Amino acid sequence: MAIISSVRLRRGVNRPVEATEQLIAFKLRGEWFALSLAAVQKVIPLGTVHGDPNNTGISLTLYQGQEIVVVDVGHRIFKETAQAVVSRPGKTASPNAQESPSASQQQRCLVLIQNTAGEVVGVPIDSQPLIRQVPQSSFSPLPSAYLNRGNIHCVSSMIADDGGRQPLFLLDPERLSTIKEERVCQKSNQRQS
Repeated sequence: MAIISSVRLRRGVNRPVEATEQLIAFKLRGEWFALSLAAVQKVIPLGTVHGDPNNTGISLTLYQGQEIVVVDVGHRIFKETAQAVVSRPGKTASPNAQESPSASQQQRCLVLIQNTAGEVVGVPIDSQPLIRQVPQSSFSPLPSAYLNRGNIHCVSSMIADDGGRQPLFLLDPERLSTIKEERVCQKSNQRQS
């Protein structure tokens, strides 16, 4: 047994160790997105969402007596109306492109994230979240032509995986809270005019 152990040990020593990051992956409007696990506070069932009569994608929900600002990232990225997004049932699929028959019956969730300022923001998702360990070498910036179109916000990079998995768009929790602040400021300015 000692010989086998030393062989295994030598194999491990010769392998380069690549830094990885743990992500929480989920589906929004048919695309896979991810957030750093360090930014995620909790995942809860999506309750009733209130206070978005103009379909801005910014609303409120209550969780354990606390008001949580809900930022509908799908609304921001894909320009759908928020009302259609909230009422639409989610369809779940695996990032490995294997669907389970009961997955489409699952309830939508709300990912609670906390930014560096300590603010908690809720992001509604269309699937049950998955934990993924991703090598740092898989991260790549989005092409500038794609970013310059002006219809994508909150995405910092893309994670390409040649192992048969669909690519993930990495969301930036700081940019999510910036959008929230901008929308609140815009509404305040509109009321004052």
